[in-house]
Amino acid sequence: MTHADFESIAALDVLGAATAGEASALRAHLLGCLPCRRARDEFADATTFIALGLEPVPPPNRLRGQISAALSEKKRFDPWWLAVAATLFFALWVWREMGIRVAREADASQRAEIERLQNENAQLANKAAHTFELTGQQFAPSAKARVVLEPERRRAVVVFQHLPPNAADKSYQLWIIRADQAKPVSAGVFNATSDGSASIAIENLPVDAVIKGLAVTLEPRGGVDQPTNTDFVVAGDA
Repeated sequence: MTHADFESIAALDVLGAATAGEASALRAHLLGCLPCRRARDEFADATTFIALGLEPVPPPNRLRGQISAALSEKKRFDPWWLAVAATLFFALWVWREMGIRVAREADASQRAEIERLQNENAQLANKAAHTFELTGQQFAPSAKARVVLEPERRRAVVVFQHLPPNAADKSYQLWIIRADQAKPVSAGVFNATSDGSASIAIENLPVDAVIKGLAVTLEPRGGVDQPTNTDFVVAGDA
């Protein structure tokens, strides 16, 4: 069977509509297939969301007996149940496809912003702007970034490459290391795209600040006041 076949079985499995053979084959396949295991988890989450979104309705008193009788007689797949399962199956697929579409649109939007900043970066590089590089540290040796610092406009643009994708509960945070302050100053948070690209524009730089360098750490989502670790992703002197 293909991955698409196993994803279909996974959707049925969370509804309890997969046959014993299908469920057994799925369990064996999930042991070695991370994408299908992720799809199965997404279907399970979607099922919970759908269930929580429904208004509770007290079941008829006779329903418990009917369910018990149906199960004992192995009538789990009667037309009524198949109709409900088909509806939920379709809802699961719509839910997952919508999630994938939203993620792709967000990724495309960020890529467009990165391209815009890269073009702006190139234009700034042709002017009297100061440029320097941030190099990957032990946490991410292949990561790198180009910084274009434009003091007259009190702004800087940083374009990153080859960053490890950050988890949903984490954010990358950029820090300014100033000569006149012992502690780094946050310059904002950002996320990496699936191919490791990212960008951030720093506005309203202090005119009297002597910037020694920049560094990036991985922090709890939304950022923190001060770095929670010294595992720099990239860093460099200005």
